[in-house]
Order: sequence, then structure tokens, then C-alpha cells
Amino acid sequence: MIFGSIQIEEAALITHRDSYRLSDISVVSVRRPFMAPAFMIGGGLSGFGHMFADLLYPGELLGLVIGGLSLVAAGSMAGQLKLLSRDLRGSELIDALWGSYSHLNRIRSQIVAAIRLSRPGAESPVGMGAGS
Repeated sequence: MIFGSIQIEEAALITHRDSYRLSDISVVSVRRPFMAPAFMIGGGLSGFGHMFADLLYPGELLGLVIGGLSLVAAGSMAGQLKLLSRDLRGSELIDALWGSYSHLNRIRSQIVAAIRLSRPGAESPVGMGAGS
């Protein structure tokens, strides 16, 4: 799942807002920016539930457990694709897409392959193997 759209063309990467020349991109990165806060808040909720379990109703304890687990799951699944180059340094344009971490990682691999093929002197991946 991705919030927005992305297309990898011959020499360009086109997102829902911006277009990037593949030859100018130097780093393609996928991060989990909400993972640490989600674990901290989820851990805080579970600690609160543990410390005050004798004072809380079972429904309240269940709510704390479900809320904490939901935060941890959402924080570990959410991801952000970033594109870095000398031209984009310090710009807010480097934050390209938000979506699920696993899907963005697959797209990152495709972008890296397209960048490799767009560079001058790049060979086609056909016929390039251990025995070639």
C-alpha cells in the first residue's frame, strides 16, 4: 500500500507530486520514522497497565493491550521512501512517498535497478550471470 503513486520510466521517476531524473538520484532510502515512538508509547501503555492492573477493569486492561499492540504494529509497518541527491540537499522534495515498509522496499529495489540501467555504459541485465 502506498499513499500516492509512483512510476519508473526509462530515465525518470514520477511520483504523484514530483518527477526526478534517475541520473541525478544518488541514494534511495526506505525508513521507519514512527517505529521508535510507537515502541515507546506501546511500552508505556503496557507498563501503565501492569502497574495499575489491580485498579483497572478488564475492559480497560484489554483496551491498553490492544492499543499498545496496534501502535507497535502500525509503527513497524509504516515507511517513508526518500530520494537523495546533491541537487535536493536541504529540500523538502526528498520525502517522496509514504506507505507500507515492505512495499516501499520492493519499489526501492526497482528504482536502484532503473538507476543502474540509466547510467552511461550500463549493460542490459540479460546474459549477465555467474557463467558469462
